Amino acid sequence: MPRTSILALVGVALAVAGCGSSSKTGSSSTTTAAASATTTTASTSSSGPFLAKFTSVSKVASTVPANGDVNPYGIVLVPTSVGKLQAGQLLISNFNTKEGGQGTGTTIMQVSTAGKVSLFASIDAQSLPGSCPGGVGLTTALNILPGGYVVVGSLPTTNGKSATAKYGCLIVLDSEGKAVETIAGKNIQGPWDSTAKSEGSKTTLFISNALNGGAAKGIYTIDNSTVLRIELESGEGQAPKVLSETVIADGIPWVDSAEALVLGPTGLALASNGTLYVASTDGSKILAISEAMTRTTPAAKGGTVLTKGGHLKEPLGMVLAPNGNIITSNGGDGNMVETTPAGQQVAVQTADKKTGAGSLFGLVIAPEGKGIYFVDDGENTLNLLSEGQAGASTESSTTASAPTSTSKPSAAASAPAAKAVSVSVRTLPNVGAVLVNSGGHTLYTFAPDNHSKVTCVSSCASVWPPLKLASGETAAGSPQLKASLLSSDPDPEGGSVITYAGWPLYTYEADSAAGQDNGQTIEANGGHWYVIAPSGKVITTG
Repeated sequence: MPRTSILALVGVALAVAGCGSSSKTGSSSTTTAAASATTTTASTSSSGPFLAKFTSVSKVASTVPANGDVNPYGIVLVPTSVGKLQAGQLLISNFNTKEGGQGTGTTIMQVSTAGKVSLFASIDAQSLPGSCPGGVGLTTALNILPGGYVVVGSLPTTNGKSATAKYGCLIVLDSEGKAVETIAGKNIQGPWDSTAKSEGSKTTLFISNALNGGAAKGIYTIDNSTVLRIELESGEGQAPKVLSETVIADGIPWVDSAEALVLGPTGLALASNGTLYVASTDGSKILAISEAMTRTTPAAKGGTVLTKGGHLKEPLGMVLAPNGNIITSNGGDGNMVETTPAGQQVAVQTADKKTGAGSLFGLVIAPEGKGIYFVDDGENTLNLLSEGQAGASTESSTTASAPTSTSKPSAAASAPAAKAVSVSVRTLPNVGAVLVNSGGHTLYTFAPDNHSKVTCVSSCASVWPPLKLASGETAAGSPQLKASLLSSDPDPEGGSVITYAGWPLYTYEADSAAGQDNGQTIEANGGHWYVIAPSGKVITTG
């Protein structure tokens, strides 16, 4: 399909199953990103970003079945073996036919971590056991419920174009891949993504809708998308029964497109404290819905904006890391981004350098936290982002845009241990001439400092290290700088911080190499971050 279509298709959020290895159906199954975070803590590093250690990408297998379906979107880890489902393997849903028709894919593949591929299900719209307006077009909404029942979203079209998109439904399959029921109605309007939490026979399923009101409503951006909570009960030989439905968020923007089908709320991940995170592709935001498990009224505008812009470039897929941070995949480039629950974007990792924009979709944390499995829409493959080994042969390599080691000294600390701490100038492609430290790392200003005092401290300073002066040291500027603008201010945590034109200067931990400006225009820790020119002017573009 055209790259523009791949870029904008946003139904690529996470459906994550709890990691299991039992060879028989268990009485309890947890199928949430939050569960993945709690079951893989053995490999968690508490001192740095989860993404930072993963620098190698390897191909696991092609996701294209015999009928030629493409565009892998949803991905879920099988928790227990039952029927055709094999514990530890991954299910992957395809959104397109081989002709490139969006919203027409009908297949779900099962792939082992060793690369063995089999067809789990091929769904015929004519033989569905219930209502599904428009038919079959499998989305990223993909979960496994107690009893081995698979729930997959359908947002169908007749010709791959948004004008023919219909509301679709949730399709329930048994463990043999046979459709046994559908879930449809007024609350299901383009089920684009899902995540779930199961305890015993009960499951709480969250759905993000991306077609509220129908395709005609989305000719222009409209703020009416919803997140739905469905309570279900299922078990061995007992197909899921809907107990209740509650809209827990509304007013989320979406828009349709003749080329891209629909842009709307995508990835979902449930934190252990009951907060549901939502990837909102429009505006490049992560939203937070509080008390998602129990709330009875919808959160307006999709909840609180946790973070927006910065490294987020049309976020799509989402999963929780073992350390509780939020991992999202970008539709605007080939990167994954790690964000803390406080809204700090702390790491960036390139997962697809070859096709880049629009290729990353569903994600799932590998067992024991040893990497991230993800589907690549540009290559139609299941891939693994991992630490890799020196000299190992991989399908492709990645370029980290985040610290590669938690013991890596900050850019500020790389300054020579001398009586003078130098500040110089470097020209960057997007912003022009800006201030950098002695190691060539970009220096930033923090808007709340208001060119008067240091306000980024504690956890903020761990992500944005200030350019410090030790006792007895002084600031020294290169000839391009105005000496009269160079000074220092006291740091509330001790010592002093170099300032320019009154602005305290900071580096950014996600700038892993000299000449990067990954922090430019990010909004985090209560304000925006900007580079500064030799003239003393803060640059707010780029």
